[in-house]
Amino acid sequence: MGMRSLPFILALTACGGAGGGPTGPVGTRLGPALGAMLAGADHVQAPWRCAAADLPEIPAATLTIGARTWQLGGHALRVGGDGPLSIGVIADAGGAAPSTLAALGRLQVRLDVDLVIVLGGMGATRAELEATLGAIGASGRPIVVLPGDLEQVRDHVATLAALQQRGIHVLDGRLVRWIELPGATIGTLPGAVDPARLVGGAGGCTLASPDVEAVVAELATRPGLRIVASAEAPRHDQRGDLAFSPALGRLDVQLFGADDVVSPRRDGKRDGRAIPLAPGTSDATTRLSARRAPSAGILTVRADTWTWTPVIDSP
Repeated sequence: MGMRSLPFILALTACGGAGGGPTGPVGTRLGPALGAMLAGADHVQAPWRCAAADLPEIPAATLTIGARTWQLGGHALRVGGDGPLSIGVIADAGGAAPSTLAALGRLQVRLDVDLVIVLGGMGATRAELEATLGAIGASGRPIVVLPGDLEQVRDHVATLAALQQRGIHVLDGRLVRWIELPGATIGTLPGAVDPARLVGGAGGCTLASPDVEAVVAELATRPGLRIVASAEAPRHDQRGDLAFSPALGRLDVQLFGADDVVSPRRDGKRDGRAIPLAPGTSDATTRLSARRAPSAGILTVRADTWTWTPVIDSP
């Protein structure tokens, strides 16, 4: 049965506690941390280090959707259970053009997955972000959102807060540093390496080399598949950022945005090959020089193996 057919129940508990734990909508529980980040955005003088280790922690919570129960707490999103787990990957809507929103609606229907990761480039304003992320969130599955080169931190945080109040399960990819799955760990790396590429300027997200090294070093120690999810494209096929790539060689899979070409179907295992996989662009306009159909991808994890399946929009 697909995720779109499963009823979902949102339950919130205090981790490790019995009784007396805080309850309420997920937007209410995450509100204090998001509010602190939003207030801090008023005083930013330079691009934010959005993958820094000292960002606020997420309040403890439990999110049950269908047969999956997700645990939130600290800087992690965790899920247990057995069997394969599928992750939808999408990026680079470039804004909320009507044709793009229609494509996002069709793509999210075809992403019959347990979790969605958004790899940035979804909009340059709060209105654009609410429209694009709202279209992806229509199915009710949890969504981890990484800001990329288009997003300003203030708009990113405000958008997530607004969508959570609407009952859409969006989570901040700057605060969710680790996604821990049966047989795999995903580390998140939001932001752009070069501040000159930030459309949001001083209000945008940078990705510093020490932050990349810290995430990769931790991932390298984890059992199972080691996966990194980034808004920035590593160097591959004469594209991407050279400075971003050397540290990733200790991993098994690189999921990345900032690329208009969707990766073809592939299979792999835990072998340290750092296979680059991109969902391509979900933009349906002619913004890009090479006109391509909007696309996304699905990464399916089974024990210590993975399968990547491209998803191409067809109106």
